[in-house]
Amino acid sequence: MLKYRLFYDKDKEIEWLNEMSMEGYAMTSFFAGFYNFVPCEKGEWQYQVDIGNGFFGINKDYADFMREMDIEIVETWGPWVTLRRKTQEGEFELYSDVDSRISQYKKILLLFKIVVIVEMLGLIYEIYAGIKGVNFAWAFVLIITAFVCVFLNMIFRTKTTIAKLMEQKGEVPKSVSNRNVSGILPAGLLINSFNLLAGERLPVPVRYLLLGIGVSMILYGSVLTVRNRGE
Repeated sequence: MLKYRLFYDKDKEIEWLNEMSMEGYAMTSFFAGFYNFVPCEKGEWQYQVDIGNGFFGINKDYADFMREMDIEIVETWGPWVTLRRKTQEGEFELYSDVDSRISQYKKILLLFKIVVIVEMLGLIYEIYAGIKGVNFAWAFVLIITAFVCVFLNMIFRTKTTIAKLMEQKGEVPKSVSNRNVSGILPAGLLINSFNLLAGERLPVPVRYLLLGIGVSMILYGSVLTVRNRGE
């Protein structure tokens, strides 16, 4: 069975994979948001998602350590590693103490920041290409901007998670605001990018309709974002 999901929050991904296991489906592979499941006994597997010790894959020491712990490496995707272990082996938790959880979330935070920096460099290039008259460059400007919005949200959420964990330790974290980019904003950007990419293949009335919807969503999402930051 093939299912499509796109997660930016590893905790939600872990929860979903374990729910699927409880329903009798074991995840066996992953590619670009597509998860493959095969039937299994209900609750047979417990899943965890980890950040490996390399940006592209894992090394032998990591793999050997997991094997010694009777943990199966199901799939690797960039630095993300999907792991599972038989439920009969007991509770499967990689990071049980607060310090190790904070360390893991700091690695995730660094990863998201690197992604945003790379996307910003791509955004500058596409803007330059658009100014030079390259076809579809402005569509990619909108797409990249939408992804920047999504990853900025993940940075804000990860910082909030780290702050809460620090509070559990009795430490006073740096002030973390409840900033959030409204999901309506990137949705409007993507609608307008599709409109630009489709171009004359769409009837003129449809193009104007999509333009109106996209611009309205961008404006409304921007207002919601500014209001949120002001709280």
